[in-house]
Amino acid sequence: MIEDLEGYKGSEADSLFLGNLIFEKSKGQKTYVIDGQQRLTTLFLLLIACRTRAKALGLAKLVPKIQEKLTFMSSTTGESQGCRLIASDSIREVFDHMAHDSWDGNFPTVLGKKRVKTQVNKLKPIYDSFLKPVSEFDSAELSTFLGAIYNSYVARIEVESEVEALSIFERTNARGLDLEVSDLLKNYLFAKKVESVEELWKQILENAGGTILRMLKYFYVSKKGAVQKPQLYKKVKGFGAEVGAQELTQQLVAFSEFYRSVRAPEKAATKAFFEAEGFTEIFAYQDHYEKITRSLEALREFGVVQFCPPAFAATECLARNNGKTSPGGTKKLIQLFETFEKYHFINTMVCEHMGNEVEKLYAEVCIAYTEASDMIKATDQLINGLKAKLVKEEEFIPKFTQMTYSSNPLGLLCYIFDRFNNYGLDPGQCMQLYNPDPTLRRRNYNIEHFLSQNPDPALKVKKTDLEQADNIGNLLVIYFKDNATLGNASPAEKIKRLKGDLGHKVENLRHVTDFITKYERDAASWGAEKIKQRAQEMARRAYREVWKIS
Repeated sequence: MIEDLEGYKGSEADSLFLGNLIFEKSKGQKTYVIDGQQRLTTLFLLLIACRTRAKALGLAKLVPKIQEKLTFMSSTTGESQGCRLIASDSIREVFDHMAHDSWDGNFPTVLGKKRVKTQVNKLKPIYDSFLKPVSEFDSAELSTFLGAIYNSYVARIEVESEVEALSIFERTNARGLDLEVSDLLKNYLFAKKVESVEELWKQILENAGGTILRMLKYFYVSKKGAVQKPQLYKKVKGFGAEVGAQELTQQLVAFSEFYRSVRAPEKAATKAFFEAEGFTEIFAYQDHYEKITRSLEALREFGVVQFCPPAFAATECLARNNGKTSPGGTKKLIQLFETFEKYHFINTMVCEHMGNEVEKLYAEVCIAYTEASDMIKATDQLINGLKAKLVKEEEFIPKFTQMTYSSNPLGLLCYIFDRFNNYGLDPGQCMQLYNPDPTLRRRNYNIEHFLSQNPDPALKVKKTDLEQADNIGNLLVIYFKDNATLGNASPAEKIKRLKGDLGHKVENLRHVTDFITKYERDAASWGAEKIKQRAQEMARRAYREVWKIS
């Protein structure tokens, strides 16, 4: 959008066309957007960036003119009275906060009593990407750029009823990019008379699970490196011309099986994939495919899939170089999956870096894998590349110590304590505290607040201590029935019971027994200071040991 608008700056002869916008007929003072919400939201974010630049340049007359585009303005006070665009629920609070004339450019973590970190993560990267080029404008350039925005135009379609609106929306969006690339490729394979193409294509679609565009992109990246979505069909077709349509189809099927096991990992599916591909050294040993599955489960918890192309490319490289029965190659492949898990836990989940920061590295290493005769050497290069991109300990520790029960998913917290508890153990020795099935998490293990969130008033707990009760430094994971029996007892009483009648229940939970050993003497004075201290110690151990990339 920035590039397109730049091309129309100062142009009086032509303007930028932004496509069709579909509206339901206005009801009262509201106009309902049927199709075009993303474009309007994006334009508003761009205008907010322009307003920020106008403020920085001291353009006192221009700032309120931009503000009038963003919010309704009081005629008596000149202050914002509400955004002109009602944003989607997933970003509304932060979007309204940014649109208000008093916004200072800082992104909050809480608005009112609502945590808005997820909203910030959605909006901030887009806003920042607009602010960067806009911040280079002087006052004259900003003025002409705003002119390009204001002169852009759309084709407005207005419908009478909700039924008509939904019908037009369906027809307008029925052939988006996902469907177009998929259909074009399907037609290409059918035209080439690929044997059993109908059955094979159905299998590919089922394995893609409604994300066929992403799957096709990752397939191509695993073979040839980076590709832009508009070029995807042309590139995949070109690869088909190299290897033949029949071979392309078979490779798509194999990749789709891997892709399915990445998106919905389970031990049986992991074993089935490697067995079908002939990796004897993996499927014949339970701890091997269980280790891979554990990492895949974690990556799914993180919502990360960018690792899929290099993971598949590494697997193919190992197979091509006679490594299906190689203990050394298998060990390195398992290490690679564990490295993906560790890297994305630290950078993506805890430090909230965008997952695409490694897409270039992943694309480049896929090319290296296709040319490599030594899978172990190529994998070491990838692991070293991830080490180089890993955030520093001084960034990780404060982020980790800010994790709380209320702001992080239960599954993620159970995962963290699972890894602490089972560090250094083989899968067969592990006590599974984390299960990717959300219906099982609460049935098996649950979060215990050592200092209760609602302690007995007779304990006279300080307000400053209670404010830290949700912090990860105050948490344990124990069997859910034991969690219920401990209730709101004092920390000292909980230690007594965990060493007494509940001792046999937690004797195999290393993180609990280690906690008792280390902090038993602090139970009577357990509060904010000790909670912060433990959180710091956990963070250091997490970075230096548990999630260390070796």
